[in-house]
Amino acid sequence: MFLGILIPRTAGRYVQGFRMAKILFLGQIGFGQTSLMRMRAFERLGHTVRGVHTIEPWTRASWLKRQVQRRLQRGSVVDAINRSVLERVREFRPKLVWAEKQEFLRVETIEELRKLDARSVHFTPDPYFSLDWKRTRLMDGAIGAFDALVYCKSYEREQYEALGKPLVYMPLGYCDEVHRPLPSDDVRWSCAVGFLGGWEPRRERLLHSVAAAGVDVKIWGGHWDFLRDGKWTFRQHIILRQLAGRECFRFHSDELLARACQGGEVYEDDYARALTGSKIGLGFLRTVCPDQHTTRSFEIPACGSLLLADRTEEHQEFFEEGKEAEFFASMEELLEKVKFYCANASARERVAGAGHKRCIQGKYAYVHRLRTALDAVNQI
Repeated sequence: MFLGILIPRTAGRYVQGFRMAKILFLGQIGFGQTSLMRMRAFERLGHTVRGVHTIEPWTRASWLKRQVQRRLQRGSVVDAINRSVLERVREFRPKLVWAEKQEFLRVETIEELRKLDARSVHFTPDPYFSLDWKRTRLMDGAIGAFDALVYCKSYEREQYEALGKPLVYMPLGYCDEVHRPLPSDDVRWSCAVGFLGGWEPRRERLLHSVAAAGVDVKIWGGHWDFLRDGKWTFRQHIILRQLAGRECFRFHSDELLARACQGGEVYEDDYARALTGSKIGLGFLRTVCPDQHTTRSFEIPACGSLLLADRTEEHQEFFEEGKEAEFFASMEELLEKVKFYCANASARERVAGAGHKRCIQGKYAYVHRLRTALDAVNQI
């Protein structure tokens, strides 16, 4: 049985534009997760919020049970997720159920929410239709049962429209409680160029080129460790094959990137320290899907670093190029801008400062994004 999580109230509320409500939040609300940050934002908006950590039953199951039930999309864990959601709705009586990336909710569960007088909204920060491994048969059948769908991938709009449900577009953002300038005297957080994110072949190539140019590079994130010894393992091969998509890759060691790798993912204040300590923060997009922006697009400037990211239309809408952020379209342009801003501190600090200001004035924080999204949902 899950424990309902009641977020304590914090100072400072954003209450204009919609009435207060009881919200049941379903998602991965563990330490450092962006779902938890959005859940906190709902409470800061003045709502009474409870959370259901829907990942928790999987953590209690054995490895074999997880593999079998995820593949079959049925069994005791899936039953527990759906049962717990309905138990919390009956107990808490929310007006709104906000479901984040709920791959194992059944359509019958969502229909029951409506009978219990709770509106249901689904949101995922990931691409859904573009990556098969992000989808489940259960969710394919259930997503059209929600009262409204909030999406952040503009390139998936047509697939969402085909479901015939009310849609709300909400770009990704940052958490102003977490992603803020957080300087540290610890040298482990300090570097010329930093990247926080998972491995991908293109990212590896670009980072190697930056490091090979003699630039101090640091990397935090998952699945970079094979570059230390180039050792092949079956499990690592399966993971990297999925992350690489259609790109070719090989197991090998890379002395430059092995030195740059600082370990796995970091969270909360350590995440902010790593971004703040990077004079230039790289905002690489993935090649497995046509993303136009990610959370790092906002987290990097929010922490006071210069954002250097892939040039896309959406990036250029969020930040003015050359004044609030910098963008690139080739390895040569990436290296050129890295070298320029490493050698010109005043220019770097001017652009980084303007990017930080744009995050605040543009209201890119989750608390503002969600206020706008809920206003739209309430008009449906």
